Amino acid sequence: MIARILVLSLICVGLFNNSYTQIRLKAVGDIMLGSVTPDPIIPLHNGRIFADSIASSLKGADITMGNLEGVFINSSFEPKKCSKESREAGRCYEFGMPRTIAPVLKKMNFNVMGMDNNHTWDYGAEGYELTNKILNEYGIESVNHKSHITLNIKNKQVAIVAFGFSDRSYHISDIPTVKRVISELDNDHHIVIVTFHGGAEGKDFRRQYHMKEEYFGEDRGNLMAFSQIAVDAGADVVIGHGPHVLRGIQLYKNKLICYSLGNFITYGNMKISGYNGLGAIMDLELDENNGNFIKGKIIPTKQKPHGIAFKDRTNRSIQVIRELTELDFPNTPLIIERDGIIRKKSS
Repeated sequence: MIARILVLSLICVGLFNNSYTQIRLKAVGDIMLGSVTPDPIIPLHNGRIFADSIASSLKGADITMGNLEGVFINSSFEPKKCSKESREAGRCYEFGMPRTIAPVLKKMNFNVMGMDNNHTWDYGAEGYELTNKILNEYGIESVNHKSHITLNIKNKQVAIVAFGFSDRSYHISDIPTVKRVISELDNDHHIVIVTFHGGAEGKDFRRQYHMKEEYFGEDRGNLMAFSQIAVDAGADVVIGHGPHVLRGIQLYKNKLICYSLGNFITYGNMKISGYNGLGAIMDLELDENNGNFIKGKIIPTKQKPHGIAFKDRTNRSIQVIRELTELDFPNTPLIIERDGIIRKKSS
């Protein structure tokens, strides 16, 4: 009898421990920690307020990732992306963050940062290279143009690869390359996480349609086509950013697609009123064996001037994502509860 009890106890312990062997991912959208350009708006105390306000909501994940809009710079660096005319007319923006702010990313528990977007070359090669160096110094992996990183999470090989719309990127509209890159990673990894920067920008572009998006004459991709093709090629979760507003989510072949996680921290020189001030921390659990979505939670965030993220007790981001998901993906087999819990519908 005692032996039977012992065996049952060991089985129960094994089952209990297995519940903690899933891969947990926390992802946010756009991050810009204050810039010297176009107007110098820099947080006090090297951005300590960011960690004080939101770091506790970013704890506990195997991977905590965001999209870094801009680069860390030295005082001698000059912006290089915009022409003088477009800069002065306010049609083009360059974001250079003093390098002294960088440690706050680690204090907020980030260990992965996306570096494929339209602001990572605002200060040319020297800004891009310095930012990669600084992130590395703080133990934060950077996912660069036409590149991927590999993480060992619980003895599983996890790849994270970035796509974008610049000439330096694996372009989101280059479907043969999308298929090739992801399928090759899928052959060598247990889990493949795809992050992309795409889509038109602003409150008028919150809906997700199955069509190519253009903005300022740029091909910003057909994000539905891209994301579904990415999953077909082997992606296990797809995380989007770029529109600076939240968009809906979709479960496609048991893989979660987040089309835009909005602005997380965009301090100064960026609009944060209305929909532009809403963000979300997506807290996701993936099956470590096949990458399928198990469950998740939306942690709603909002920014207060000049761009400090805090957990929003009104749950406005949850409401927005629920509404957009119901509009754009009415048949997706997901249930989003009012408290932000995400679960699969019973089959």
